[in-house]
Amino acid sequence: MTRIRQRRDRHFIDDQGHLYWINGPEHHCYLSEQRQWREGLSFEEVLEWKQCAPSGLVSQRFTSLLAACEAFEHHQVQWSLDLYLRRMGDEMAIQRGVDDYKPTALKEEETRTGRQRRQPWLGSNPTPAPRCELTARPASCRPVAPELPHQLRRRRSSAASPPVR
Repeated sequence: MTRIRQRRDRHFIDDQGHLYWINGPEHHCYLSEQRQWREGLSFEEVLEWKQCAPSGLVSQRFTSLLAACEAFEHHQVQWSLDLYLRRMGDEMAIQRGVDDYKPTALKEEETRTGRQRRQPWLGSNPTPAPRCELTARPASCRPVAPELPHQLRRRRSSAASPPVR
């Protein structure tokens, strides 16, 4: 029997550390498995900082939130793969997986209160931004050097060639 270890609203985590979300209206809801990509975050931090996204695994429909939880704990869930939800979860993971990600609600709170919050996965000591010595840096960061024309570059001139008819 699988146990729900922690639950907050429609999210819960089982005794194996897997995260699930109860989606849809209360009278016609389903379970959606959520994947996580950061190690060492608490259940509350994962939810607050939105460090989870749908894996694409969804259950059948249930008549209530309680029925969904009971079915989960008694291994009565039939899982299927929703490819659209999987792709959406992939996009969410890419967006939310960057180190400086902050959910909109936290950005708005920072604006309202003036208090900046640091992402828990970055640790307590701020680290300097990495330096890149490649030419892909913004122009304002590159050393100034005269641009040499490429030897094989061809110039087009409308005056040198007759119009095409």
